[in-house]
Amino acid sequence: IKVKDSFYAVCDSSWAISKFDASLQPFSTGNVQIGDPNRDPDEESGYEGLFYDNGVFYAVRESVAHHHQNRKKGKGKALPTYHAIIEELTLDEEAADYDILDQCSTEFEFEGTSKGFEGAIAIHDLNNELVVLGLCEGNFCSEKYKSKTGNGRVVAMRKNTTGDTCVWETIKVMNVPSSADFLDYSGMDMNDKDTVLISSQENSQMWMGKLLGKTDDGSWDIDAMGFDLDHSDRVYSFPKSPDCKTIYCNVEGIHFLNDEMIIGVSDKMKSKGKQDFRCFDKDQSIHAFVLPPN
Repeated sequence: IKVKDSFYAVCDSSWAISKFDASLQPFSTGNVQIGDPNRDPDEESGYEGLFYDNGVFYAVRESVAHHHQNRKKGKGKALPTYHAIIEELTLDEEAADYDILDQCSTEFEFEGTSKGFEGAIAIHDLNNELVVLGLCEGNFCSEKYKSKTGNGRVVAMRKNTTGDTCVWETIKVMNVPSSADFLDYSGMDMNDKDTVLISSQENSQMWMGKLLGKTDDGSWDIDAMGFDLDHSDRVYSFPKSPDCKTIYCNVEGIHFLNDEMIIGVSDKMKSKGKQDFRCFDKDQSIHAFVLPPN
């Protein structure tokens, strides 16, 4: 994401927030890590989404096991449930560290740790309350239906705090139009014209459509909110190699720079022969793409 004159990104294997100078020059002194990358040495962060609202950064942990003593099966073994966790962070950039303001689980439940939320954006409802739109990685928000393409989901959530406990309650689940006919959904962004981008890592493509429901004052009517099925949505393929092979194999984040340019970030390529060697050149990188003319 871009905040003021800098870009920020998260990695699922690190607890640090990566900050990049707006010039996106390698080895710039403005490229730094904020926070301890080994904040919790016993587990990885699982950060898969990052957004900013009113001075606070929100880092989304994809899906985390929650253990419950009252949920048992078989020989009394406690069964976990799986929920994303949204951390609220304030950055102290001079100290290269951050403070955790809150950590709240989502009510929305996943099947395991591998197919949770892969992107998130912030809007405000008619009461000016923050609403998070979380993009599920799997079709039907599931680990089971990878081959049932074109069934992406976006979950709208509002925070509820009671005493010392908090939860991001599900208030709506929206179907992504089936024209986003993807095996997975890896990143999401929306600009001030309500144009939405959704990327797919496995398809090496990006869907562009429109979200309806914003009122004249900029707030969102959650009941009326939904994707525009009559909008001329489009699907773009990320650039290929000269012999038309996929080289952007791991795009996991996408962000509008302006109406004509897109910033993307890529994860590490899969090892042990799970991906073509051509994927290596673009992995763990930031990319700038120019959109073709309409």
